[in-house]
Amino acid sequence: MRPLPGPTRIARSGNVGALTSELLDILLDAEDQWRSDPRDMMLVLAPYHDCAWRLGADPARVFDVVASGAPASVRDMVRVFGRRDDITPEAFGFAVVETADGPEYVQTR
Repeated sequence: MRPLPGPTRIARSGNVGALTSELLDILLDAEDQWRSDPRDMMLVLAPYHDCAWRLGADPARVFDVVASGAPASVRDMVRVFGRRDDITPEAFGFAVVETADGPEYVQTR
């Protein structure tokens, strides 16, 4: 299992603003990659969707905010993804392990 430091750091911080900022950075940094294969984008975004829920935030609202600053080419995909209710660790190949330091996100496949 490979650690996922971004979602882990944000879940432990409890900071929804940090979540929004990191998501926006991810979308801006790899726009060409996300446009060419949206499935890759969904696999990267899924732990953050789960993280929003764990922080007590509405994932749809978080992803709407992020979409408003995201590149136009992925904006609609981000909004739709935020509204999905089938984002589970099992379906998207990650797990959340409770540790003494708090939740840790890991990739399982």
